[in-house]
Amino acid sequence: MAMLLTYRISIIAMMTAACISTNYLLVGLINVKLMDLIVFISGLAFGPLVGASVGTLTWLVYGTLNPYGFSFPILIATCLGEAMYGLVGGLLNRGKFMEDFQIKKNSVLVNGIKFAVIGFLLTFVYDLFTNIVSGVIAGLPMFLVLAAGIPFAIIHEVSNTVFFFMGVSPLMHGINRLRTGTSLTNMVKK
Repeated sequence: MAMLLTYRISIIAMMTAACISTNYLLVGLINVKLMDLIVFISGLAFGPLVGASVGTLTWLVYGTLNPYGFSFPILIATCLGEAMYGLVGGLLNRGKFMEDFQIKKNSVLVNGIKFAVIGFLLTFVYDLFTNIVSGVIAGLPMFLVLAAGIPFAIIHEVSNTVFFFMGVSPLMHGINRLRTGTSLTNMVKK
């Protein structure tokens, strides 16, 4: 029990660190972040609790020490929205969806498309939710807030669609290889 808890805490810490470090590396690119992909992978590979924890902790740190400013109600919204990526990833891993997920020559494109659609939909919900909360906090008309958010949402949704298409399958493949103890030297010999 204690070993499992230690394992989960270390995974949460490493994945959160990966999210935060990539956020600061990409700080100059508005709404282009690897964070959502990493949080989703955290849930997909390690379960919904780990994924949701990574999403929440990432925004607690990045949202507090954010170069663009800080707002407590928006911080809560972004924590909840980001946790959704990890939660959905974890729930997908528990269902029939992952039975179909096998890295084979013929399925890489199909898997990429599935994950791209999931990434787009999750990002659409995230953007809509956080824009609504921001509008309510600012006291602005909702139509104005949503219309003004469209360019930022498009950048976020398109970049995440590409990241999920290109990143989920290889990252899951790598994580699964690490879990089975397949070392790089053994992979080269095959």
